[in-house]
Amino acid sequence: METKDDTSYNHLPDADCGFAGTLKNIQLNDLIQMCCLSGSSLCMRVTKGERQGTIFIVDGEIVHAACVDMVGEEAFYRILGWETGSFESIEVSTTPPRTIDSNYHFLIMEAARRVDEKAVLGQDSATAVPCPSETAADERLRVLIVDDSPMMRKILSSMLTTSKHVKVVGMAGNGKEAISLIDELSPDLVTLDVNMPVMDGTSTIKHIMIKKPCPVVITSNPGDGSSKTIFNFLELGAVDFMSKPTKNQDILVQQKKIIERVRVAATAKVANFRISRIPRPQTDNLTLKAAGMACRRLVIVISGPGGHPEQMGLLPGLVSAMASLDGAVVALQSLPPSFRETFARYLFERCGCPASPIEQKTPLSAGHCYVGIHGCPLVISMDGSRPVIAPAATENEVIHVDRVLSTAASVFGDRVTIVLLSGADTGSHSGLQAVHDHGGRIILRKRDSGMVAAPLDKVVAAGLADTEVALSRLSETILNGFELGNELNPRPVTRGK
Repeated sequence: METKDDTSYNHLPDADCGFAGTLKNIQLNDLIQMCCLSGSSLCMRVTKGERQGTIFIVDGEIVHAACVDMVGEEAFYRILGWETGSFESIEVSTTPPRTIDSNYHFLIMEAARRVDEKAVLGQDSATAVPCPSETAADERLRVLIVDDSPMMRKILSSMLTTSKHVKVVGMAGNGKEAISLIDELSPDLVTLDVNMPVMDGTSTIKHIMIKKPCPVVITSNPGDGSSKTIFNFLELGAVDFMSKPTKNQDILVQQKKIIERVRVAATAKVANFRISRIPRPQTDNLTLKAAGMACRRLVIVISGPGGHPEQMGLLPGLVSAMASLDGAVVALQSLPPSFRETFARYLFERCGCPASPIEQKTPLSAGHCYVGIHGCPLVISMDGSRPVIAPAATENEVIHVDRVLSTAASVFGDRVTIVLLSGADTGSHSGLQAVHDHGGRIILRKRDSGMVAAPLDKVVAAGLADTEVALSRLSETILNGFELGNELNPRPVTRGK
């Protein structure tokens, strides 16, 4: 029997306010996200055949739902379990009782999880699936959020706490408050805004790394001119960077990425952080002489969380030395695509390393560094007698790093070396396997002295690592492995697995 809702909504707008119209082929969860993000207040009636349900949103929060014979969260999940139907906003006369306390991020994520589980198990749409049990509080990742925007603190908190593995233990509006709370709470990880009053992010991270080191993830908007500052943060000890969530992108996708980055960054061994000695800007005569010459050997340096300062310490000397071997370097980082050009420019200005972003089909020239981003698929191929690198034609590949590694192996054979730094994205290992099978080498920075070793541990466990060496010996090891005088040969050189 259908539940009758004789409820009113004092926050509802008058009937003649706003717009009225029809939306077709829209997903219900997208519509609810839009209403919540805009801070709307409304009652939505959803109809599926002869069944009806109602969802109440007050100031952007889902407070009540009713469907057939149930109310609260289970009613909400049942309504969102309907794959098709119709909806309309309605006026009601009394305020509904609050039957839902969870934030809308969690509710939508949990509804999506139940739909996926139902599809796998073949359950009826009316069957309720129990919520996953919470991990004990003392086992959860304890996060301190630092941001001068109360709204952003709230958004980040609601996103992070949808994970059963994360607990937000505190929030601060500036660096001074953050330092005090770090002393009091001893969080496992801090998310840190760049620009804040009282004490800005730069001063804050210096205090953290000196007084009470812990993993720090920088949060900012890539388009606000803070890119260069973010690189400085990473060189001061921040483990990773993540973009702040925005309204014009899928909230659930952003939420998943943020939780993943925080959980990976939290594994960082901050005690292993060392400020890299970065050479002064200079371009030697050998590098200038090699410029424009076709590259015959290739080094691909991959870094992730904790790996930026290692990459900055390695690249300048390595790129210059590779010029003498007619070789080039491709540097891959786990940063937003908008950082490609900024990072290439930063490399040149900071240490004189000739670098270019990979934004179009580009010939690989000796003595040069090419900057790519993990999330943007790349391919290496031959254009006549010259190797080139270019963005892949499709953006639908699941694991992008495998593509660039496997194509590099096909083109360069045993003249390619892969260098894995802290937190390196190693994909499904199919790309590394291709390098291995074609006679290329896979070199790891020494794991016990790195910040984030988990991805490298998996490479070693898979039997794909040729060697691991201290950071100070990486360049020497790479160069010693190349044999002089070999010409570029696209034919694979196979070695035993």
